[in-house]
Amino acid sequence: MLSSVDYLKEFERVQGIAMSVTNAVAENVKPGSSELEIAHALEHELRVHGLNEHWYPILICAGKNSGKPLSRRFHLPSSDLVSENDIVIVDSTPMKETVWGNWSVTVSIGNDGFFQDLCRDSLSLVCETYNFAQNEAKTIGDIFDFCTARMAALKLISLDPRDDVGHSIFQVPVGQTVDLTPLEDRLFISEEYRKFPITGLVSIEPQVGRISPKDGVMYGSKHQAVVSVLI
Repeated sequence: MLSSVDYLKEFERVQGIAMSVTNAVAENVKPGSSELEIAHALEHELRVHGLNEHWYPILICAGKNSGKPLSRRFHLPSSDLVSENDIVIVDSTPMKETVWGNWSVTVSIGNDGFFQDLCRDSLSLVCETYNFAQNEAKTIGDIFDFCTARMAALKLISLDPRDDVGHSIFQVPVGQTVDLTPLEDRLFISEEYRKFPITGLVSIEPQVGRISPKDGVMYGSKHQAVVSVLI
């Protein structure tokens, strides 16, 4: 395992790649692309940068799939195609030995105002919560309360099956994916962890949604920001 200083340096390197590559792939999503094609493009670009492993599988959720809880238990990238007017969540968790990064971004395709507003409000939720967490919050409960209050004000609905709005990021033994990581080693921004202090790396990433008035379907969005509190 790396020292705390070396770990932070390596995390910043891996996370920087995850952010730039995931953003670039998301920005180039076109109508007619399949979720699977987008996932393969993201995997390829990460490999180009030396990231061949994943702590959690890549998740691509387009259209109605975006309104499902963001987990491979509910959905994996499929042959479903991106429509002319659509919303697409692109989420990656590349891993290098003991270090894993995590980045999620959502893009609206076309000119649908509902999808554009959902993306914008989801991003605003994350940015506001990040600023509060970085500058004012003292506990995990503070972050959770602020985020859920802003979520309600923005008329957004939580889609997370655990009802959390984020989680910790930390070192794991070489090759230890999420399936092999004990739940007790993790921290979630949720009611259950309310009294915990904010330490290390904490990812703010609420998956939220709205029901479209056009078709009565729930659509989702997820953006992300990582708070770093060194002790």
